[in-house]
Amino acid sequence: MANDIKSNVVDQPAEANGDKLGMNAYAAALTEFISNAQSPLTIALQGEWGSGKTSLMKALETKLACTDEKGKPTKDAPFFGVWINTWQYALMSNPDEAIVKILASIIGNVSTFAKTSKEDRVRLLCKLARVGGGVVSDLFKKVSGVDLEKGIKTWVDSGDIPPQSSVEDLKEELADRVKKAIDATAPDKKRGFLFFIDDLDRIDPPVAVQILELLKNIFDLENCIFVLAIDYGVVVKGLKPKFGEMKADNEREFRSFFDKIIQLPFAMPVNSYEIDGFLMESLANIGYLDATEAQDKTLCAALTDYAIDSVGTNPRSLKRLINYLSLIRLLIGVTKDKQDDADFAAWKDVLFALVSLQIQYPKIYDALLVEPDFPNWGETFEQKMRLEALKDDEKEKLKKMKEFDEAWEQILLRLCRRDKDAFLEAHAPNISRILNRIKARIAAVNPVEDGRGDVGETVEWLMRLSAVTNVKSEPSQIAAPIDFNHSEYLHGLCEWTLGMTWPADCWQADLGEHLSITSVNKQLKKRLKCTLWRSGIDGITDNDNFLCWLKFEPFHDGESFQLKIWGEFYGRTSENDASMGVDFGSHMDDVIAAENAYRAAWRSFGTDANIGHNVGEGIGWDDIWWNVFVPFKDYDELVSDDFSQKLRKALSGVANAFASLLKYRVPANQ
Repeated sequence: MANDIKSNVVDQPAEANGDKLGMNAYAAALTEFISNAQSPLTIALQGEWGSGKTSLMKALETKLACTDEKGKPTKDAPFFGVWINTWQYALMSNPDEAIVKILASIIGNVSTFAKTSKEDRVRLLCKLARVGGGVVSDLFKKVSGVDLEKGIKTWVDSGDIPPQSSVEDLKEELADRVKKAIDATAPDKKRGFLFFIDDLDRIDPPVAVQILELLKNIFDLENCIFVLAIDYGVVVKGLKPKFGEMKADNEREFRSFFDKIIQLPFAMPVNSYEIDGFLMESLANIGYLDATEAQDKTLCAALTDYAIDSVGTNPRSLKRLINYLSLIRLLIGVTKDKQDDADFAAWKDVLFALVSLQIQYPKIYDALLVEPDFPNWGETFEQKMRLEALKDDEKEKLKKMKEFDEAWEQILLRLCRRDKDAFLEAHAPNISRILNRIKARIAAVNPVEDGRGDVGETVEWLMRLSAVTNVKSEPSQIAAPIDFNHSEYLHGLCEWTLGMTWPADCWQADLGEHLSITSVNKQLKKRLKCTLWRSGIDGITDNDNFLCWLKFEPFHDGESFQLKIWGEFYGRTSENDASMGVDFGSHMDDVIAAENAYRAAWRSFGTDANIGHNVGEGIGWDDIWWNVFVPFKDYDELVSDDFSQKLRKALSGVANAFASLLKYRVPANQ
C-alpha cells in the first residue's frame, strides 16, 4: 500500500486552517461580528450532531482567543479564551455534580487569568456555594477538594461574606475578576473573555437548560461573550418539565426563554457546505478512488448526488461513510478475490450508493437484502414485508410524481411508512432518486430487453461486499447477512442436491416423468438461474417442451437458512420467443387446479408456496409467477440425500403442474 494512503478519516474538529467544506466565509463573518460586538452577549451555534459546530468554534478561538503552548493568550489575541466541554464534565457525574464542575471550571479559568491567590479563589467559590444557601457546598468539596463549609464559617465569622450570598454579590465578585484580568494586559488590553461552551446538545436536555439559566443569571457581565453549541430542539426538550409538550398555544413560551438567553442564533450552514471536493479528496486519500477517478467530474457529480440524498452534508456522517468504504476496499484487497476486484473496480459508484443507504436508511438497505431486484418488487415482497395498501386516490396522485409513478416506487413509499417512521417517510423521495440512479447506471452497462438491466444480481453481489459494515436492525422481520459462502452452497446445490456436475449444464432425474434443468448462468455467483424442461408429453415435441425458468438462492434470514426458489411460467421456448404462448382463455378452472398442484408439491417441506397468474395483453401472453422459501438447518442438510430427494420430487410436482397447461399453447399474437 502506498505510504500516502490513509485507512480512515478522523472524526475530529477541523484544523483552523482547513476549509475543505467551505466554512471559512462563515467563520470570518462571525469573527468580525464578535470583534465589534458589545457585551454581554450570548451566541448559539445550532445544528445536529456532527454538523461542524466544534470546528467553527475552534476557528473562532484561533482568530480571537489564541493561546501559546503554555495556555497563555497571545498578545495579538483580542480575548481571553475559556473552553468548557460540558459533556466531559457530565461523564460519570450526576446532574448536580456536572453543573458544579462546569461552574467551578469557569470561575477557576477567570481567576487564573486574573492571577488571583488560591485563598481568593476559594473565597469566590464559597460565595457561589452560598448563592444556594450552602446546599451545594458538599458537592464543591467533592469535585474540588476544598472544604467550603470551613472557609464559609471563617469568612462569615469575620464579616467578609454574608451568611447567604446573593446572585448580585457573586456577579460583582466575578466582574471584579474579569476587570483585573483585562487590566493586567495593559497597555494592549484584551477586550474581555470569550467563553466556548461545547457539547451542550450531548448532555441531558434539562441539565443543559439549567446551565443556560445559570450562565444567564451569573455570567451576564460586561466584557463576557459566550459561544454555545446547542440547538433550539435541545432547549425545547429541556423545558418540557417546566412548560410541558410544545404546542401551538405555548410555543411562544419556549421561544421567549430561548430569546432571553440567546441574543444571536446561528444555524450551521450544512446545506451550503461544498462537499464535492471534500469527498473526492478523502476518497482518494483512502485509496477508494485512483488519481484519474478523483478528477472525473461525472463521477464526482454522481457521488455527490448520492451523498446529498442520503447522509447529506453533515461532516460527521460523511466521514463515517468514507471510513466504511475504506474498510470494504481493504477487505477486498486482503481476500484477493479476482471477481471482487473486478466488481469493485467497475461499480465503485453503486457500492458508494449502497453503503450510503446502509448508513442513513438501514431499513431500506435491509429490505434490499431480502430482495435486491427492487425494480421487480411485487406482491410477494409486499407480503413478506407486511406492507399496508395504498388508497386508490393516493395511487392516482403518486402516478403524477416522478419519484413514485412506478409500481415498485409506490412499494418503496409503503415500506418507508411501515413502522410509522416520520424520518424515513420524509426522505422517501431521496431514496427513490438513489435507487433510480442505481437502476439507470446498471441498465446502461447491462442492458436487457425490458430496459432495466441486470439490477437484482448486480445489487445483490455488491451488497455482499458491503455486508461487513452492516448493523442488523430487525432480525425478526428482515433478512440479514451471515458469514457463509454462497458459492459453496450453490456448488453443493448443483452437484449434490440437483445432481448436476458443474459446469455441465443438464440435470435429469427419472421421477415418474423425464425432467431436465439446464443452467443459463455461465458463472456461478450468488444465484443459479436455470430452465426447467419436460419431455415425453403427448403432443409436445422435444423442441417445444419448455416449462419455466427458475432461480435458486441460499440465504440466511437472521434466524435460519432458507433456499429461495422462484420463477415464471410462460409456456414458450424463451421469454423472447413469442412464437408459442399459453392462453388461459376460458380454462381458468384448469389454471387454478395447476396452481393448487404447484402448492401441493412443496408441502413435504412444511412451508407455504406462493403462486399467482397474470393475463397478458395479447393472445399467448398469459403467465404464472411463483416462489417458495424452503428452510434447512445447515450445509450438511442441504446436500443430504433426504433433502435432495424431497427437492427433486417437489420440482417434479412443479413440472407436472405446469405441463398440464401446455395443451393450451397457441401461436402468440405479437
